[in-house]
Amino acid sequence: MKCSICGTVIDCIETAIDAGWIPYFYDGETEHEYACPGCSETVLQVGQAGEMEVRSEYQGKIVYQDAESKDCHWVMGIEVRSESQDN
Repeated sequence: MKCSICGTVIDCIETAIDAGWIPYFYDGETEHEYACPGCSETVLQVGQAGEMEVRSEYQGKIVYQDAESKDCHWVMGIEVRSESQDN
């Protein structure tokens, strides 16, 4: 998992839950995945609907780390070589 705000990575979901990671939050109408405890304490708040949301002073000012993976088109090339028996 990767924090959508700062990009911190954590490998284990159980560890993330124990550490207090937020599974999703909103910036206006846009839903984002995962916020680490540091970012959630600083940038997020509980909104009127009971959902985690970006504090008003940060709305529209964050470049989200999860946006790059949604907008990116991955291209992968694989080269296969047969090994020569003359090695």
